[in-house]
Amino acid sequence: MSDLESSIIEWRRQMRAAGLKSGPRLDELESHLREEIGALTSAGASEAVAFEQAVARLGSPHSVSTEFNKIRVGHIWPVKIGWALWLAATLLVAGGLMRGLLTGRLGLLLGAHILSVTAGYGGAMLLGGFGILHVAWGRSGRLSRTRRQSLNRAVHRFGPLAAGLVIAGLLLGMFWSRQNLGRYWDWDPKELGGLGASAWLLALVVRQRNGRLRDQTVMLLGIGGSTVVTLAWFGGILWDNHRRLGTYGFETAWLLAVLLGIHLVFLAMGMTPVREARES
Repeated sequence: MSDLESSIIEWRRQMRAAGLKSGPRLDELESHLREEIGALTSAGASEAVAFEQAVARLGSPHSVSTEFNKIRVGHIWPVKIGWALWLAATLLVAGGLMRGLLTGRLGLLLGAHILSVTAGYGGAMLLGGFGILHVAWGRSGRLSRTRRQSLNRAVHRFGPLAAGLVIAGLLLGMFWSRQNLGRYWDWDPKELGGLGASAWLLALVVRQRNGRLRDQTVMLLGIGGSTVVTLAWFGGILWDNHRRLGTYGFETAWLLAVLLGIHLVFLAMGMTPVREARES
């Protein structure tokens, strides 16, 4: 471990000891610290000097903790609406699957697989929506501290949920396949898509928990995860249509193209620095 990483770990320990217990807020503060260190080292300062100057600019652990703990950031309306839509859609899917279970048209294992994958994929696309909001507000100069903190908290909390649901759905699908087809894995495009989505979302959560990523990077990874899920979800449907019917469904192909286009545009836009708006 480098001296800089050791210094940052100790700085985080001091911040927690001073009373800054919130993981998302501490991650956000570390992101600012690293950006400041990067700017100073680019200007010619050594890592040790850049770290000391960046810490001095942020303030002492006690003063920073006091200021941050004064702030009670709730979720902004787009985040609340996103959560509500995801929950409503998940409950709607669960209700439809429950009817299938009660009538005997659907087995419990398959129903759990469908619900878990659908909720997980929907959650991953919601993460991409948060990332798109972050980029859009940043590009327009409307990314206030409140908005940034709310989006950061949403991704920090929703990322593990989406990753867990997708991974659980992948495992449930493997058990269903073993029970009904005699094998755990068939190298089906849907299986490969689920594996890719699981790996991406898990990597996003792990990297975010390590606290070594800037907010902008986390949001771009969220958009990237949503892109992978879009390919896994709608691309899998296209492949099934082609395999069973010998053709591709126009509606699905059109939707896939639009969604991928939106994701790629905002990924490209997000590569530029974000302007932070002043609080009104």
